[in-house]
Amino acid sequence: MENKTGDQNWEKVFNVIQKSFAINKHVEFFKWLQDSVSEFLPHDVLVAAWGDFASGDINFDVSSNIQDIRTQKLIDAPGVFAYLMSNLHQRWLDNGEKWYRINFFDAAGVNSQSPTAFTRKLVGMNSLLVYGVRDLGGKNDCIYVFFDSAPEFKVQPSVLGLLMPHIDAAIRRVESIETPDTGADVIEEFNVGGLSGRENEILHWVKTGKTNFEIGMILTISPNTVKNHLKRIFQKLDVSCRAQAVAKYIPQRVV
Repeated sequence: MENKTGDQNWEKVFNVIQKSFAINKHVEFFKWLQDSVSEFLPHDVLVAAWGDFASGDINFDVSSNIQDIRTQKLIDAPGVFAYLMSNLHQRWLDNGEKWYRINFFDAAGVNSQSPTAFTRKLVGMNSLLVYGVRDLGGKNDCIYVFFDSAPEFKVQPSVLGLLMPHIDAAIRRVESIETPDTGADVIEEFNVGGLSGRENEILHWVKTGKTNFEIGMILTISPNTVKNHLKRIFQKLDVSCRAQAVAKYIPQRVV
């Protein structure tokens, strides 16, 4: 009977993996995490962090079932959270680049050092698991940090080893192939300030909370090219930052 139950569990794991191959959009990735992966890897929040952790040049992507824990919230005020990610990355390196977990995590202490809308929402998280992916060709290592409200993070190592390569592949795929909507609604939304088609695309992704690195991946251009486009967008819209650029065109949206 035990063997049959074990076989059924493994069949469920392989079914979860099979579903990952059909993921093409970020919303599909989120639903897959919540509806399928969470059965074997329980968590409330997943933060993907990548970049040059030594310099603090880190990019983020967030998948969460908690209201207001979103990528934009983290981008707007990374503060101590970027420092936390760097420390978790260093701990992963010190651990021989092996995954690890922290039980009875002091999220309240992290928030007290630099209170933000994002860290305040994490106060209810009491454990975490860190899984890293080494970038042998550059400085863009990636760590996946799963936060959970349970005081102890429980996961079966063999299942984690099977799922994580597919989680990594899925999130890289959706960030690289996802493209803006092409309806007239989107074109009219950005028809301000004399922006070019490429500038419209970039501002679209700025609105959704994507970093320069992420926008570059989506549009297959370099982050520096994205940065240069943003400078021209700021000049055309007569603004000095991303938030002002977004705020300036939203009232002029045609629906």
